[in-house]
Amino acid sequence: MVGGPRLDTPSAVGDEGRPRATSLTIAALVVAAFGLATGVLRGDPQLFSGVALLAGVSVAGMTLLDRESLGPTVIGHLCFLPAASGVLATLVLSPVETALMGGVVLAMVGVATGWTNVLGTETVASTTVSSALSYLFAVVGIIVLVLAAGIAWVCWRLLTAVVGATSPVAAALGLSALVCVSAICLFLALWQLPVLQLTARSRRAERAATYARCKRVLGAVGLGAGVLTVLTPFVVVFTPLDRVLAAPPFGAVAGLLSSWLVLGPIAAVTVGALLAATGAFVLRTFTTEFDHSSVRAVGAVVAALGYLLLLAPVLLRLSIVSANPGAVFAGAVLLPLAVYLVLVLALGALKLGLLPERAAPAALTAAGLIYASIGAAQADLPALLVFGGVAGGLVTWDVGTYGLGLTAELGHRPETRRLELYHGVFAVGVGVLGILLFGAVELARQSVGTAVGSSGAMAVAVLGVLLLLAPLRG
Repeated sequence: MVGGPRLDTPSAVGDEGRPRATSLTIAALVVAAFGLATGVLRGDPQLFSGVALLAGVSVAGMTLLDRESLGPTVIGHLCFLPAASGVLATLVLSPVETALMGGVVLAMVGVATGWTNVLGTETVASTTVSSALSYLFAVVGIIVLVLAAGIAWVCWRLLTAVVGATSPVAAALGLSALVCVSAICLFLALWQLPVLQLTARSRRAERAATYARCKRVLGAVGLGAGVLTVLTPFVVVFTPLDRVLAAPPFGAVAGLLSSWLVLGPIAAVTVGALLAATGAFVLRTFTTEFDHSSVRAVGAVVAALGYLLLLAPVLLRLSIVSANPGAVFAGAVLLPLAVYLVLVLALGALKLGLLPERAAPAALTAAGLIYASIGAAQADLPALLVFGGVAGGLVTWDVGTYGLGLTAELGHRPETRRLELYHGVFAVGVGVLGILLFGAVELARQSVGTAVGSSGAMAVAVLGVLLLLAPLRG
């Protein structure tokens, strides 16, 4: 997050959404220092390492979702939704106080979005739509797989009932029904597959005639087999057809027609033709007039397949080892919805001006540190850490907005590191001075005793930090 590759593509001048790198580095170091200090005081220096990784991966996924090529879009889907869901799961299941963990996560997300310049109205809206589309495709895919599994089970039971049937009428009825379905599936496959388009132009006219003839034959076979399937029960009722077919040599022929030797290849051709027709239809639908919207749709479909193939085994494993498998699947379904709720709230805050459009990452970082300092006070952590969180929030806001001003005026190309370092050292120095001063006040209060209320002293100290940091810009 501090020194990673630049996922956005900043211009030389006029790119106002992303602070300069040095200012962002200072803000990131302040957030990392607060998180490390909190972890050390709680006895676990790596307390926030896992959620920091998830937050960084989710923000990187937001960045890649804004690309126009298919590969980065799919990777963005696979990074964003699972990682963001993991962040929310960590907030819910973590033994750390909600305010403390939530504040640190907000600060981390603010710094990460500052590096990648993705916390804007357009980017958040695009991420919400694209990711929700992949989630919808995944849910539809699960429903389709369940229905397909049910239909396949019913067809398998019917096929196994027909194979080895003792009644010649049942064998003939099953064979005619299977031939009808197979002819329909082959007709659909020929209709959807680009047979003529893949044929050489010199042979296309000849192949077109053969292609039309095959479709007519398949249509006739399917229609004939369907009529035979429908009429056979009526013929059996009104004629002695069952006794005729049971007599030699029809009985032996019926036994052969109801064996795996005949029905097995027909069933395999039917399944293959159905898969080919379905695949060709899906590809044709999503790749016709391929543009940015098609990239979004195809990326969402591929990501949904990735969710089903990559995450489904993990969820199955968790449900096996978990004492409450229903909660595992409910969490897997509901957590993405909570992610989209957060995105919608962020989009509303940006549109209403509650989050400044340009300075949203800096504002989120500062608000996260101040919120985390409230959580630290609730968790009875040392007052020095509480003061540090408040001061760190104001310092990150100051250096972030200063870096934004430099970006708006100069862009990313000119060398401004000395100027940023000078301002950053001044801001951090004022913050450290405020922490030390009111740490001394808190130490004096503790030495006097508890006659002075801790809540009042805390309020006075935080007010003093704010007054001391008034020289900071912003």
